[in-house]
Amino acid sequence: MIPEKGSIRGTARATGHDKSAICRWLKIAGEHSKEVTEYFLNDLKLTRVQVDEIWSYIKKRRR
Repeated sequence: MIPEKGSIRGTARATGHDKSAICRWLKIAGEHSKEVTEYFLNDLKLTRVQVDEIWSYIKKRRR
C-alpha cells in the first residue's frame, strides 16, 4: 500500500494500524529484500552494460 497510498500515514489510516507498526513492517521488509538480493546477486561480476540490459528486460516484462 505504500506505493499506492504514497505515505506511511495514508497506509496507517487505510489499514487501521499505527504508524509505528507500518514503519516496523517496512524495516523488516527492507531487511528481507536486502538479504534476498545479496543471496541471489552475490559475486555475479556484471558490467554496467549487463546490469542495464537486465533492467531493460525487467521493464519490458512489466508492460
